[in-house]
Amino acid sequence: MDVALSDEQELWRSTVARLADELAMHAPDDASADADVAGRWARVVALGLPALRSPAMSGLDETGVEVALAAEEFGRALVPLPLVGPGIVVPDLLAAAGADTVLERVAAGELHLAPVLDAGLRSFARRGDAGVAWDAAGATHGLVIEARDTGRALVAVPLDPGRRAGLDITRRHVPVDASTAPADIGDLGGPISPARWHRAEALALTALAADLVGIMAGALDDAVAHVCERRQFGVPVGSFQAVQHLAADCLVQLEGARSCVWHAAWAVDAADVDDAVLAARTAKAYASRAGREVVEATIQMFGGVAITWEYLAHVRIRRALVDRQVFGDETVHYAAIAESRLAAAVRA
Repeated sequence: MDVALSDEQELWRSTVARLADELAMHAPDDASADADVAGRWARVVALGLPALRSPAMSGLDETGVEVALAAEEFGRALVPLPLVGPGIVVPDLLAAAGADTVLERVAAGELHLAPVLDAGLRSFARRGDAGVAWDAAGATHGLVIEARDTGRALVAVPLDPGRRAGLDITRRHVPVDASTAPADIGDLGGPISPARWHRAEALALTALAADLVGIMAGALDDAVAHVCERRQFGVPVGSFQAVQHLAADCLVQLEGARSCVWHAAWAVDAADVDDAVLAARTAKAYASRAGREVVEATIQMFGGVAITWEYLAHVRIRRALVDRQVFGDETVHYAAIAESRLAAAVRA
């Protein structure tokens, strides 16, 4: 089986990588320099990222792989812009609901929406429940879910930009009260069918897993560069076999996670819905575990300086740990995968 990217996908990846490098975080203090979120977000909009999940706007029926590649590159560069939430998850939900007018405004950068998750960040928040608008830099409204007989519908709620919380300093997390009244931002379409909803969940899991792959890749690149330059006992630290073994173990886990993510990204659009969900859970579980282990190992490669504010190592582990919890960590998905496999075995 050929699992390589197509020429078009390679070109897309390199294009997104260049933008990510230009918007990258170079020091922890860059995370608080968010006065020009709108200006920098305009460059993401100009590339067409928020429009990818709308076939009418992108001209593509299958964009799961392209979305995952973009999430990976932004994670690698620690770009402090809200790509995964407002740029991937929200547009896909709007497309699923048929909210074409609102989606066009989001894709044009005129409207900024963030997904509202429950207090534990494990699932989308329901209307009337307290939650957290996740990845909400620059967002004026959040999207919550309202259960209806024919499926799940989208409801918008206003956000208080002055309220912030969260361990991940590359993203903004805005608490949302249970009493927050809905806001009218336009036609949010109709209920999302169960099958389409499951594909939206699969995309969200895959995008988070891709972000974790990017974090791992950036962490390993920085750590290898450091041990090649850092000298001890007159030789580069990277010449020590123990350090080489750490780097090699990190690379194995990184490539394993990337393989899972690419398969899940393909399955989002091309596989049966049950297989797409299974692939997405597998990718999220693998990347959640590997992401934590790889980033922790790269901190060891940096040595004592890794825990100082000036280095990005602590920023990466913050982002990785929060990504691991969003939409469930590996224990949640391992249990769900086991339940799915056992149910399939019983049916057979």
